[in-house]
Amino acid sequence: MHNKLVISLVLFLLLVSASAFSQEKAEEPKEAVIALVGGTLIDGNGGAPLPGATVIIKGEKIEAAGPAAEVAIPEGAEKIDVSGKWILPGFIDCHIHITYPFDNDQYFTYDDSLGALRGLHILNLYLKSGVTAVRDVGSPIEPQQALLQAMALGYVDTSRLYPCGQIITVTGGHGDGLYGDGERLADGPWDFRKAVREMQKAGFRHIKISPTYTLEEVQAAVDEARTLGLMITSHGGGVSDTHPPTMVEIAVRGGVDCIEHPPMIGEGVLEMMAEKGVHSVPTMSVYRKLFEDGFMPEVLKQRGWTLKTIEDFFHKARELKLVMGIGTDYCGGALEYPKLYPGAYFTEMKYYVELGASPMETIVCASKNGAIVLGMEDKLGTVEAGKLADIQVLPGNPLEKFDVLGKPEMVLVGGKVHRFRD
Repeated sequence: MHNKLVISLVLFLLLVSASAFSQEKAEEPKEAVIALVGGTLIDGNGGAPLPGATVIIKGEKIEAAGPAAEVAIPEGAEKIDVSGKWILPGFIDCHIHITYPFDNDQYFTYDDSLGALRGLHILNLYLKSGVTAVRDVGSPIEPQQALLQAMALGYVDTSRLYPCGQIITVTGGHGDGLYGDGERLADGPWDFRKAVREMQKAGFRHIKISPTYTLEEVQAAVDEARTLGLMITSHGGGVSDTHPPTMVEIAVRGGVDCIEHPPMIGEGVLEMMAEKGVHSVPTMSVYRKLFEDGFMPEVLKQRGWTLKTIEDFFHKARELKLVMGIGTDYCGGALEYPKLYPGAYFTEMKYYVELGASPMETIVCASKNGAIVLGMEDKLGTVEAGKLADIQVLPGNPLEKFDVLGKPEMVLVGGKVHRFRD
């Protein structure tokens, strides 16, 4: 009799637990479903625009995108009529320093707390402009960590951040002495390897190295990045290069994923980049502004740098079909250039078109190519099923007039809707 009572009690408790679990499961909130209906879709892959498109977003991801006749709208979905509007992927800035001081006073009195807020300010400006992700290629560690943690905890709701942490450079190399300990000095292959490990431990998934390094140092950094599953890019050289220039060639031979603003480079190096699948972020418009404003370093002029040097690189890179992302790097210029954000991004896009890229090609550079540079092409960069729902809705046709860029009426980041009005 006693055993029967025990068994009955155990069964009763199991039933109560199962019932409570079922009720708890039933009360879990369902993922929101949104349907963007009636807009013209530029999906980021470079194909012809699709009028009358429907985009289904479930939770943070895109569930379907295509012609209205082929995409069923789920029952209960929130329909957002975007007829007459243009649907594009969110853009990506592949080269920025979001905590960079805005003027001399801020530079020489740099503070991490203010740096984090400055970074948040830039991210918010970008969110309102349709740039939904940025790669910070070298800033002090603590502000970047604070922003990442604040995003993870839901304290801030803004564009995505993919930071490199500190620039890893050699003693006396490019970046040595950067504001707020924005650099990690490393000398020798083992120190480069350790520096990569430190950035990974600090929470970063992207690495940036800077000349003047040796081939052995680059190879050590690249090997460690590969071991840890990190993307690795390199500064292109510039004032820290040798003459004749060798740094880009060393970086490419060493196995980096990307070169930032390549300067004058040696014979055959661009072809080597194309062969190895090395990407590039040219950041051309900031160089044009430096030339125009008289801030281009004298040593580069002595080496024969002109604006044509940079433009020739772009033309040849296009011929070789290098994957190029859009990046800005508007720092410097007597430390006033950061004040030009967010417009600096669209200045760079317009420069691509001035140099012969089509508007559609440039939009692909800003979206799909940016995701490739980040190593996030499986999640970002295009409006198609399975990707994160990072989307912008523009009031006009960007293929006819680029001035419509930067003025979205609505931006989604991970499916969350942000609406903007003038």
